[in-house]
Amino acid sequence: MPELPDLEIVKEVLNRRLKGKQVEKVEILRPLILRCLQEQLFSGVEGSLLQSVKRRGKFLLFSFGNGTLGFHPMLSGRFQLVQRGAPLKSRTCLKIGFVGGQELRYLDPRFMGRVYWAQGEDFSETPQFATLGPDALDEPLSLELFKTRLRHFRGMIKNVLTNQRFLAGIGNAYADEILFTARICPLRKRSTLSPDEVKSLYRAIGSVFAQAIGILKEKVGENIDVEEREFFKVHRKGGCPCPVCGTILSEVSPNRQTTTFCRHCQK
Repeated sequence: MPELPDLEIVKEVLNRRLKGKQVEKVEILRPLILRCLQEQLFSGVEGSLLQSVKRRGKFLLFSFGNGTLGFHPMLSGRFQLVQRGAPLKSRTCLKIGFVGGQELRYLDPRFMGRVYWAQGEDFSETPQFATLGPDALDEPLSLELFKTRLRHFRGMIKNVLTNQRFLAGIGNAYADEILFTARICPLRKRSTLSPDEVKSLYRAIGSVFAQAIGILKEKVGENIDVEEREFFKVHRKGGCPCPVCGTILSEVSPNRQTTTFCRHCQK
């Protein structure tokens, strides 16, 4: 699943390579992903200049002069930037060709992602977008605001972290990494966290994302369709020794989502 760091890299690469370029042609290969009329997409995007690419949580928003093209990749959506004529990968859903020969492709093996079109810059009525909490990398997200928002959510702390109404951008994989860094068991109830643990959690979000973005810039570069997670410390490494204490990492799958943690380090 593309999460905040992955999409932050995609955003940076696409702004660097495509910003200001004119769209020559849009091809829709899998209409199933569309949540708008094909005619809206063609008329809004073809012939327009890409003004910017923004990220909000796990959405990517492509701003054109007369509207916004929004992608919600969900579990398996990926982006690919190639030259026109490059071999087509399986499950390619949409192609946007730019003047000059560059082509942006959206791939989705499970066809779970969604593509939206909104007039102007207003994307607030889009499903799941309107209810997003503050972005996990928002500068205004102070410790005090974090504490205030956290008090409104109940249940296991990992479920709170991955709830996009709380903070936008954290998914299953990075929640494991954040909780490991904060030394908090993912199965703990939110209400049991001490003030010091809440502060550690807040700081871990920033440090994990900052480190991940730096690593991805180096390892992924402009190959934005590549998923790089070998640098993870715990997620999906159940049965391996903890990188801190050497205890064998535990792995459970509540709700069919893999959760990995260290029973010694994460009390």
